[in-house]
Amino acid sequence: MGNVIDFQPSAASLDALLAEVARIGGQPLEDAQTFPPAAYTHPGLFALEVEKIFKPGWICVGHASQLRGKGDYQTLNLLGELLVMVNDGSRIRVLSRICPHRWAPLVEGCGNARSFACPFHKWTFGLDGKCLNAPLMEEARGFDPADYPLPEYRSEVIGGFVWVNLDGKAEALAPQLADMTASLAAWETDRLELAIDLQYECRFNWKIVVETFMECYHHLGAHASTFEPNFPARMSWVEDTRPAWTLGHAAPRPGREQSAFDYGLPHFPGLASESEKQAFRLYHVYPFHLMHAMPDRLIWFRVQPVAADRTLLQTYVLVHPDTTKMDNYAEVMKQQSEIQHAINLEDIGVNEMQQIGAHSGMVRPGRLSHLEKAIWQLNRYVAGKVCGARAEA
Repeated sequence: MGNVIDFQPSAASLDALLAEVARIGGQPLEDAQTFPPAAYTHPGLFALEVEKIFKPGWICVGHASQLRGKGDYQTLNLLGELLVMVNDGSRIRVLSRICPHRWAPLVEGCGNARSFACPFHKWTFGLDGKCLNAPLMEEARGFDPADYPLPEYRSEVIGGFVWVNLDGKAEALAPQLADMTASLAAWETDRLELAIDLQYECRFNWKIVVETFMECYHHLGAHASTFEPNFPARMSWVEDTRPAWTLGHAAPRPGREQSAFDYGLPHFPGLASESEKQAFRLYHVYPFHLMHAMPDRLIWFRVQPVAADRTLLQTYVLVHPDTTKMDNYAEVMKQQSEIQHAINLEDIGVNEMQQIGAHSGMVRPGRLSHLEKAIWQLNRYVAGKVCGARAEA
């Protein structure tokens, strides 16, 4: 290996950081290192990630379970853009929720509406974004409300998940995820219902979220009493990456092939193969869409990068519609929410430690285990996007 370039966020140039990112992104798995600490703290690199990865790519922003009925809407602030996802009765749209008159946000939160009225001057917009009414504009020469709709972002709905492309230029996503969608067919992801919603404001970089989620090596420490007894780190592995996504697995400890998957919820009725009935699958769609598929639930982690050292994280537990008919459903899901929250806090705790450590002047890129193959894959993806040299993982 070559010499490690010495730089820290307070002193290093962005060019030096990018050179090190490119070097590490080109390593073979057997020599793989972590990115340098500045890759998790440098605002200049984060700005490049926004410009070259996030805005040109596809970001998952919602699920059909949040938008079942006509007029159902959800709002989201994403990388400076104020979005509203809305079911207009025929399809789900992703619109700007900024009034084109004088730029006031039209709506906040979630709910159901027949239209969106601006609280500033009462310009009103339909669920399809068309301007329905602009009061007292008759003396504005040539004014036509039809010229002032809410802009619509390019979006796709795949397996019930709502994706948005902010710059409108990305390659169609559905064909890129066709194999992944097929692998989840037994979960009927478009029919799932939202059972748990947990939200966290995290003081660490978005890549740390992805890295920890995708490797089971940390079961040894962070999840020593939760996951390690049933899904030991040594029995985990990660598949070779596809261009748009990758997949990790953890096998149950011998002798616990049944009990490891008994978490108190009924299993999905369509699971047929043993690999489905014993699924501990970790899906990662680049850059940061994360899903954990198990026989009784699908857990979606919505990641929203805010700054180099700040990430909003939401955990959604999605279940089969029949699960919601359990007699003690509310009681069971309260318990399940507490368990999920406790596991999340185990991850958040170690993620915070890593971000704190990244500010030390004594740390350098670390070596990666073969169990951290997904981190190596992410490194190659990020380096390819921000440095321009695509490396196939």
